[in-house]
Amino acid sequence: MNNQLPSSLQEIQALYPYQFSNPVLGVDVAKGWMPVFAQLCTDIDNLLGADKFGFHWSQIKEKYGSARFYYRFQGRKSGTRLDIHTPNGVWSQHIPAERRIRTERDKTFQEIDQAVLKLTMAAEVATQRMCLVCGQPGVADTELGYVMVLCPGHKAQRRQPSGLPRDFWENLKG
Repeated sequence: MNNQLPSSLQEIQALYPYQFSNPVLGVDVAKGWMPVFAQLCTDIDNLLGADKFGFHWSQIKEKYGSARFYYRFQGRKSGTRLDIHTPNGVWSQHIPAERRIRTERDKTFQEIDQAVLKLTMAAEVATQRMCLVCGQPGVADTELGYVMVLCPGHKAQRRQPSGLPRDFWENLKG
């Protein structure tokens, strides 16, 4: 059995096509964060089991220096998340789905929705201290305007005339 995680968006998409099956706003993952995203997709697949609940990514992007993973469940109302940038950093909060009469199936879905949210939030936190170029430990570099989490080497490279390599983002067009 091969326990190695996929290393590119194309490999992840091939393993979990349902996660990318519906139209998405965009999927942009920094190469340094690819192991975190690959593990997240694997963990979600294991969590969902046979009933995928119509799960798919709606958007994946960088915001305030770390990754943001947005998802939907087809035909189901999941909670909404709110990101607020404060002087002390980014504050994220999950706002529960509106109150309605729930069936046993809905209860199961609510538990799944909460577990997926917990996995995505943990993955986002992990990217807050990983260089988005290489995945090594990094800190937020705010000195050049746009916030980027970088290791010391890539922080120094960012300040050079050539800058960071242009191919550190992998994009997946729906």
